[in-house]
Amino acid sequence: MRMNTPKQACWLVRKIFDIRYWFLEKYRSDDLHMYYSNGKFSIKKLYIAMRPQFQKSLWKKVLTGSKAIPKHRFILWLAVHRKLATVDRLERWGITVAKECVLCATKEEESMEHIWFGCYYARTIWAILLQWLNEKHHIGSWEEEIEWLRRRTANKTRGEILIFLFTAMVYHVWAERNKRRFQGKIVASSHRIKDIVMELHIVGQRETKWHTELEKLKNFP
Repeated sequence: MRMNTPKQACWLVRKIFDIRYWFLEKYRSDDLHMYYSNGKFSIKKLYIAMRPQFQKSLWKKVLTGSKAIPKHRFILWLAVHRKLATVDRLERWGITVAKECVLCATKEEESMEHIWFGCYYARTIWAILLQWLNEKHHIGSWEEEIEWLRRRTANKTRGEILIFLFTAMVYHVWAERNKRRFQGKIVASSHRIKDIVMELHIVGQRETKWHTELEKLKNFP
């Protein structure tokens, strides 16, 4: 307990040494019994006590084990962490850009909440995809959609397909936003939807569990 933390040690070893100070500051010697089980010291109990307790994330099941295309998953990962460079976020960094959403004509300020799903562009794509899947669902806010998807994962195969489509939708909406803002080019929502459906069928060819679900669906017009 008196040995100094070796400076030449690797990061992991230094952390093991440093935890002594945390332990001594946080707990008195008469509290050590809480780390014992059947008369033996329990490393597990100490480890659990050391870990910070964070609120469980709603999006864990939407990202973990997803069958979505990797580049789509990356954009969704940024979105759930609110790391996409939307206009309201750029403004907080002191960067001045045109504030209006480039996806619709409402002149609303571009933000996470507006793009998903205050803006008709993303709402239209997601609504048509849900209708194609025969999902009876009223589209809510970004947080509400993440929570709804989390509950739908109880049906594993249908949940995987829904998560694939949602992830692809987020990617394509963000790609369209960038194309319009930086290149001045426009791709209609109908073309984006067809691209998403085509991607679903391509991935579905190697996901044998999806075949039954996909066969139930009508060919997308």
